[in-house]
Amino acid sequence: MQNHLLDSTASHKSGLGPNRRLFRVSTGEYAGRMVALLAASASEIKLSYSDYPFTGWSLPETMISDAADYPFDAAMDDDGNIHLCYTLGSNNDLVLRKLSFSGGGWSASSLNTIYSGDDNYFPAIGFEPSGRLWVSYSRLSGGVYDINVKYSDDYGVNWNLGSTSPGTTLSGTGSSAYSRLVIRESYLYCIYEVGGTKLVYRRKHSNISTWDSEIELASGTNLDYNFDAAVSADGKIGVVFDDSALKFREYDGNIWSSLISIDSDGGNFPQIRYFDNIPYIIYLSSRGSNQNEILYTCRSQTIFSPPEILDKRKNLLSKVFCYDASSGAYEDLTAVAGNDTAGDIYHSESGAIFKNAGDTLYLGMDDRFNYLKIILATAGSGGMVAYQYYNGLNWCGFTPSGGVFQFDASDRELLLWNDYVGFPADWQKKIVDGVEKFWVRITVLTPYTTAPIGTSMTAITNVTGLLLME
Repeated sequence: MQNHLLDSTASHKSGLGPNRRLFRVSTGEYAGRMVALLAASASEIKLSYSDYPFTGWSLPETMISDAADYPFDAAMDDDGNIHLCYTLGSNNDLVLRKLSFSGGGWSASSLNTIYSGDDNYFPAIGFEPSGRLWVSYSRLSGGVYDINVKYSDDYGVNWNLGSTSPGTTLSGTGSSAYSRLVIRESYLYCIYEVGGTKLVYRRKHSNISTWDSEIELASGTNLDYNFDAAVSADGKIGVVFDDSALKFREYDGNIWSSLISIDSDGGNFPQIRYFDNIPYIIYLSSRGSNQNEILYTCRSQTIFSPPEILDKRKNLLSKVFCYDASSGAYEDLTAVAGNDTAGDIYHSESGAIFKNAGDTLYLGMDDRFNYLKIILATAGSGGMVAYQYYNGLNWCGFTPSGGVFQFDASDRELLLWNDYVGFPADWQKKIVDGVEKFWVRITVLTPYTTAPIGTSMTAITNVTGLLLME
């Protein structure tokens, strides 16, 4: 189920791959309640929640209003409280607020400073089984970054060595640094990237204060925040990362596996989760101009399955028909709508997608869809169109949530409906020129003086981030 929660103006709307922002209450009266943290603007972090079947979400409520415009991270404890770590807007201090859970809702506590020196970004936060709260973060000092860690034994009120100390420095320095914390049995692992050239980890036992030496997982030239890690129920650690190709390694408690290539074309925002001890990897794959497919793969036996599209509604259009009113002829332009060849979407009679009153574009999918990506070789002018769907009896007019696009701009990302919940309840399939689909019909009302000619039409969105539940 896809739900539209808010329109964000933040620079990092979905945070980074290693961040966690979606949780589920595990116990008590509200067990199963899902809660999402959302970067609403440059300074605001909002919270929204939902109960099964998760078709409706609460109105996003502001929890934080003093954040810097950088990614944050959070962890939920066993009582449903959320510990939110972020960069303070006024001075780039690293800070934490507890979002206390009571009566089914959350409220923000007072501000606690983790570290008040230098500039601090990209935190990762997590609990040891003992309840000790850890944070790793990127510290910018002298023009370079390093990874530091600190801990708190009172749920984030006080931090080891005080707020003026950066804590323990784990890494060397580099032009970038990003980290992720995971717990495996009695060990805390900090997995991090430094300088774009290496992905490594260090770990410590819960009973020992010192960290083990750094172990390299991968080296490369394009490493960054596009990595993730997860622990399976049977104690394996899986790490997925992008370095021009999407790759995977796994630790079984004794040794790390060799590098496994998932996608030679690479992948952004990879996320990994284990289900029944099987690793599933979800990621974004660039399709073209501002289009990213959401792909997934899982390991069967010793190999990963070929990547597949996770949401079939965010895909190439199943059918694209152009109808010319003067000749009464349909032309199937599905194949050319899915490629990037300039100027190949047009009806042979008019030389355009549509031109005169009654000319119609039919866009069809096997399921209801809510988005269009339209690239034109020639933008139209002077014409007007109407948008319709079929309700089982008649074609019904509607105004797209993103506004009526008159095919008068060369590149348009058009939101037809805000989310899947917003689909018309009576939208039905219909047979058009012998093909049954869910259709959006776009018909010319006023003739064009310059008729539009197309390059590409898909239902593939410009999604830039993924959030998977802890």
